[in-house]
Amino acid sequence: MRHRKQQKAIDKAIANLMNYADGDAWGERQRQFFDDVFSDAADRLQIATEELVQQLESAGFMHMAFGYLFESFASCCWDNEAHSLIEEYIKRRGWRETPYAKRYLQALGASEVGLWEVISVKPGHFVEVQRLGESEKPLRVHERSGSENLKRWDCIATRVMSLDGTPGFGGSILSFSPEQAQAIPALLQRVCDTTVESLQQIRAEETDVNWSDEELCELAQQECDEHFPDLVFTAWVGNVYQSLSRPFATLLNRDGESLQCSKVTFPINGNNERAIRSQLNAAAYLDYNDANEDWVWLACEADNVPEQGAPLLGHITLSKTRLELTVNSTNRAEQGIAYLQEFLGDLVGQPLTVHESMESLLEQHAEHDPPLAEPIEVPELVTAHLDQHYKQVLDEPVPALNNKTPRECTQGGDRQRLIQWLKGLENHTVAAPQMAHYNFQWIWDELGVEYPK
Repeated sequence: MRHRKQQKAIDKAIANLMNYADGDAWGERQRQFFDDVFSDAADRLQIATEELVQQLESAGFMHMAFGYLFESFASCCWDNEAHSLIEEYIKRRGWRETPYAKRYLQALGASEVGLWEVISVKPGHFVEVQRLGESEKPLRVHERSGSENLKRWDCIATRVMSLDGTPGFGGSILSFSPEQAQAIPALLQRVCDTTVESLQQIRAEETDVNWSDEELCELAQQECDEHFPDLVFTAWVGNVYQSLSRPFATLLNRDGESLQCSKVTFPINGNNERAIRSQLNAAAYLDYNDANEDWVWLACEADNVPEQGAPLLGHITLSKTRLELTVNSTNRAEQGIAYLQEFLGDLVGQPLTVHESMESLLEQHAEHDPPLAEPIEVPELVTAHLDQHYKQVLDEPVPALNNKTPRECTQGGDRQRLIQWLKGLENHTVAAPQMAHYNFQWIWDELGVEYPK
């Protein structure tokens, strides 16, 4: 109950602060701040500001953008004035807030945006984070809502502040993949280098400016540090916009065919269930699975499966009225129809086939409310051969590793690049609901790299 009251007091204080920011004293400043940041991001993407805002709004990202930018605006000192919006509000209207809410606003005003790497997550309870690129002891942040949407090796831009001795996140979190986060330091360095060049030009043109090279670099670094939140926001907006503009990735099965969840239904003619069952049990390429009470369609004879296993082509279920074949492509559905009709003949009628794309399945999963009790069953080759796939990858050139194999990158300067690649591999794979519990530790052990706990 205490936590709920405290959160309610914080929500009320933030709402009051936003209303205060819309007033005459700060309203125009706030509009200018937002316009400047969005315009800079749009310029970097070479699109109109209106288009960027529309894309963020239509895709549901605007609330994240607004929350992040409002915290930046509220905690900065406008044109080097003595007080920020938060400090001004507390001074003039702080009497209307609870002591706890007032301490929250003070902590928010004193906080800074940082780039953090997620080390571990207990959904609904806490997130352990570490500053990106550093090795200090992870900081445990007790967070309910934010922990539900984060996973290991995510990188987040947010404010981590201490309130009454307890670490907590600010009200907005911008997420980056491991690969996206690794690009941010390079972006910051480019901005810093550009600032140095500008200051050098000023020094050359202004006779009364006599900065030393050291002072000039310090000024450039201060400028970059001051604009760090804006630069991180620009990087995040760029990633979001590119993801919205990028077509859905084409998923392929083992045969290079586009993945489709294809279900073929044969009506049973007469009372032929027993005869069909007998034919299925006798079929060379079918193997009955007692646990699931279905037949597995194999790419080889069931009595002659090699040690490394055999590709699974589909699953067959049988009831008194119908036989159903489930496969993962349109072409495989046609092959399955021909295969079954060859030995079932008149025991079954004409089949009805329904195809559903992976895009549609993923959209259904994302939009399902309440969430599905079990993950969507995706084509078996995507999951059943994951170990086999990664064993092959370890000995293949990887573009992200400068076309070296993972095994070749376990020593020297390539080792850190390998670790980042492994983090990205795990982060992207477990994002799929059906693979969320896949254990990657064996890959780290195989390469002789310590698995981060």
